[in-house]
Amino acid sequence: MRVGYKTIAYIICSLILSFYSFAIGQWKIFPHGVIKEVANSIQNQSTNIKGEKTRFGEIVNLNDLEINQVNRLNNFNFEWGQLSVEGVGKVGAVELRGERVWYVNQNSPSLIEYLSLENTDYVEVKAIFSLKKNLYAYAAYIDGECASARIVSLTDKHIALQLSCLPSNEADMNGAGGGWLQLSDSEILLATGTPTSSSVENKINKTAQLDESLWGKILKIKIDKNKFSTEVFSKGHRNPQGIVKIKNNILAAEHGPMGGDEINLISRGGNYGWPLQSLGSEYDLGVINKSYEKPILTKRPLFSFVPSIGISDASICPTIYETYYAPNDCLIVASMRAGSIYFIVYDKDGILFTEKIEFGSRIRKLIIKENLVIGITDYEGLIIGELINLEN
Repeated sequence: MRVGYKTIAYIICSLILSFYSFAIGQWKIFPHGVIKEVANSIQNQSTNIKGEKTRFGEIVNLNDLEINQVNRLNNFNFEWGQLSVEGVGKVGAVELRGERVWYVNQNSPSLIEYLSLENTDYVEVKAIFSLKKNLYAYAAYIDGECASARIVSLTDKHIALQLSCLPSNEADMNGAGGGWLQLSDSEILLATGTPTSSSVENKINKTAQLDESLWGKILKIKIDKNKFSTEVFSKGHRNPQGIVKIKNNILAAEHGPMGGDEINLISRGGNYGWPLQSLGSEYDLGVINKSYEKPILTKRPLFSFVPSIGISDASICPTIYETYYAPNDCLIVASMRAGSIYFIVYDKDGILFTEKIEFGSRIRKLIIKENLVIGITDYEGLIIGELINLEN
C-alpha cells in the first residue's frame, strides 16, 4: 500500500504533538521552533520553487505567487502572499527586473570565489552596486588576525577600495554596514559601520569618531576616469543597513546596540553620535550616555526604536500611501527581529505616527515599486503584496 506525502506529514505531526504533550507535562518544554518548522514545511511544500541561476545569484518569477493574505492598516489593506523560494538565505543584494526578482546571498560560493576570498575565515558580501555601468561588490571578511572589508570590481576583480584591518578577536562583521544609495551614475553613498558587539569603549567602536578612519562612516564614493575617490560624508555610525533619498532628504536606518535602532536624517559633515550616545544600552545592560547637549555636538535621531526591532532596509513609501498623507513625508523600513515593515510619516518637526504590518519573518531587503511591496526574508523566501485604499 502506497502512503502519500500528506499522510506521512500528518503522522509526523501527530508524533511531534504526542511528544509535546509528554514534554510539556514532564519538563515544561514548549518546542515552538520545531512545530513551526514542520508546519511551514507542510504548508509550503506545494509552493516551494527554485530560482533561475545567473552568473551571480538567482532570479525568481513573481508570476508563481498566490495572493492569500490580507493585513489591515488604518486606511488601507495590504493583500499579499509568500513565495517559499529554495535557496534564499541571508541576502546581500536584490533588484526588481520586470516581473522577476534577482537576488544574491551574502555567502554565495561562486561570488566569494570570484572575489578570491574563499580561503578566508569568514566572508559575506554586504552590497552590490553599479558605478559607470560597472558592478562592484562590498565584502566584509576575516583573514587570520585581520578583520576588514573591501570594494571589488565584478568586471576585472581589481580592489577599488580597501579598509584598514581591525582586530579579528574583537570583530563582529555582521556590523560592517552595507546600506547604500545611488546618487548618480558615478556616485554612491555607502555605509561601513563599526563591526563589533563589544562595549562602547572598544577601539573598534571609537573608529566611528576618527576622521582618519573609514569605519563607522557613510562614505561618498565617486568614480572619474576609472579612479575612485572617497569622502567621509558623515560619521558616528554604528551599523546603517538602509539609506534612501526622499525629496531632498537622505535618511538612514541604523542598528543600535541593545535598543536604540535609529532613523537618522543624514546631512553632509554630520556626526550621529556613536559611540558617544545611544538611546539603547550595552548588551550587559550597562548605561550609555543619553545626553545630546553640548559640548558633544552630534545629531539627534529622527526616531529611535526602543526596544530594537532589528532594523534593516529603508525605502520610499508606496505611491498610494505617500499621496494619502501628503504633504507630509513617508518612509518605510523593514525589521528582522520584529518580522515586520513599518510605515513612518513625518514632517519638518519630527515623526507624526507609525503603522506596522507583521509577517513573522525576518525582512532583510525591501523593493517598492508604485503600490507593490516586496520583502526579501532570511531563509523564508519572498513576501509580495499590494497596498489597496479602502475608499476604493
